[in-house]
Amino acid sequence: MLNTIRDAAASQGAFMPALGAAVSALAQLVRPSATVFYWVGADNEPSGFELFGMTEMMHRTYLQRYCTLDPMHPSRFSTQTGNVLTLAGELPETVRGASVYWQRFLNPHQVVDVMEVLLRDSAPGAPGTPGAHGTQGAQGTRPAAAFSLLRMAPAEAFSADDQHHARAVQPLLEAALVPALREQRAMRTHARHGTEVENDIRPNLTHREQQIARLVRNGLSNKEIARDLALAQPTVKTHLLRMFRKLGVSSRTEMIGALFL
Repeated sequence: MLNTIRDAAASQGAFMPALGAAVSALAQLVRPSATVFYWVGADNEPSGFELFGMTEMMHRTYLQRYCTLDPMHPSRFSTQTGNVLTLAGELPETVRGASVYWQRFLNPHQVVDVMEVLLRDSAPGAPGTPGAHGTQGAQGTRPAAAFSLLRMAPAEAFSADDQHHARAVQPLLEAALVPALREQRAMRTHARHGTEVENDIRPNLTHREQQIARLVRNGLSNKEIARDLALAQPTVKTHLLRMFRKLGVSSRTEMIGALFL
């Protein structure tokens, strides 16, 4: 399994093939109903989401209304020493009746359980490591990314065996994915124009637009983006023009600057 993910990470395009292999491994071992991968910034804010089995509408609702209420938000687990966190540990059943997050988001979307698998970067100079700025977690490192695994009805909550499998595979995912992560730059959570920091851009860019932005950053042409995302080239162009308007930019270079630099 580790070799499969590492081989994907070493291929052209590096990160996305490795991520796909990691998601497949988690699907086989832990059997989530949906998986979400995300980056964790130095400010402990999540960004760069990749959705596997979750609808964009549910994801946008989360970002717009409930992200800051999430008991498993990165700002809350940045000092945790474990690498696999469970909803039962962060939001026990005894308090869910009083939880807005449970009553208005998880329960209406039929989510019965959530498990976070954290990936930490222990490289010298990485945020959170000794000698670098940031909050320290397990082994002196701050999570650089994470997988959010969701179980939805009629599936049952994650079992003790599921949690054991997640803990067993976590070091393998970390060893295979973190080197590829270092070659990437996460998307900003807030756009910048000059010295001004604007509002959170995540709810404004759709998941598809964020995917396209990352592929533009990686140097892909419209034709290559269309091939990778199974879209028509005119559709890619339409998405880009809409993204330019949302971000107040007029070129791919300016868009990369606003989102990544």
